[in-house]
Amino acid sequence: MSDVGRIRVVFDAHALTPHRSGIGEYSWHLLRALVNGFRDRVELYLYVPSGIHPATSEKDILRLTTDIHDGDFFKLQHQWRLPAMLRGGGYDLLHTPDFLVPLLCPVPVVCTIHDIIPIVHPEFIPRSLKVRLLPVFRAWARRAAQHSAAVITDSAHSRDDIMRMLGGREERIAVVPLAPTLDVGAGSLPAEYAGQLQKGGYFLYVGRHDPYKGLAHLLRAFAEARENGGLGDVHLAVAGKSDARYGYLELVTSLGLGECVHFLDYVPPDALSALYANALAYVHPSLYEGFGLPPLDAMRHGTPVICSDRSSLPEVVGDAALLVDPEQVKSFARILRNVAESATLRSTLIQKGFEHVRQFSWNLTAAKTVDVYMRVIHATQSPS
Repeated sequence: MSDVGRIRVVFDAHALTPHRSGIGEYSWHLLRALVNGFRDRVELYLYVPSGIHPATSEKDILRLTTDIHDGDFFKLQHQWRLPAMLRGGGYDLLHTPDFLVPLLCPVPVVCTIHDIIPIVHPEFIPRSLKVRLLPVFRAWARRAAQHSAAVITDSAHSRDDIMRMLGGREERIAVVPLAPTLDVGAGSLPAEYAGQLQKGGYFLYVGRHDPYKGLAHLLRAFAEARENGGLGDVHLAVAGKSDARYGYLELVTSLGLGECVHFLDYVPPDALSALYANALAYVHPSLYEGFGLPPLDAMRHGTPVICSDRSSLPEVVGDAALLVDPEQVKSFARILRNVAESATLRSTLIQKGFEHVRQFSWNLTAAKTVDVYMRVIHATQSPS
């Protein structure tokens, strides 16, 4: 280490694209917390298209990542380019925010594996991708889990999956929870949504449209809840990049929901904050999550949460959300109606959500991550 107690960490920042998704959000919030609160313990460097550069502020992170494009994180050239840059640089370790670890890395590696959905549930991925990429995904993830100096994952549920499916060693896997990614902004609905949605008059779903996200189950439960005048004028807003592959528009039409389900496509952060803040409740029907951030974002905005009882989600939301089996349409519909009809229930969920979400912060995520760095350094410097 260059300074006593100060670790020289290279972080692969190629997921920080202009349209960053989950890994990019994780990278941004973790890096921001590291430069703002842990410069006395971590000397941070970013691996970006132009090379490896020091980063000591948020401005540095933004400046260094301006030339990153969607898909750069997955380029094969990192396999030889990054190790070559690491050699002779005096760095202590590499942190990659996914399982894409260089095969020949000259420094110890910490990798973050958020989940292994394609391995645990291959039925959730498109058949063409399953045939072409699943064997590669499995082999690379297995190697990362077994050969990294440490693996960081988001939940105990994901840790157990990594141990069971990839042969990861428990003593090398650290559970480091995430935190809300969305700042609480202005309260009023943006004009482009105000014509469709009313404050307190819609359920909100936020996320991709992949089948494992459970959107089809939500649509069927929403239709069931509306039968015989249930839910009154309550609508459903679906925020997240639209995906025509899965036929949700056709499902909405067949269920007779054409006038009350609104597909909003990608929603920028400020508008998304307003959508959370003005929703009657947030619904997260996913069948599998390594962590699941939207329920925490909803709680932070003072929005009641209805959440799937699958995988890591009960671990993440605790008793601050109503848990539901998303595949049981009638019981799911009954919970939607109960939340819509009971102001007392909504108030209780809001209060529990505020209390629960205080347990999560990116400063805590960064602190636990730095602890992992320290353990790796101590292990590599200890005599064998």
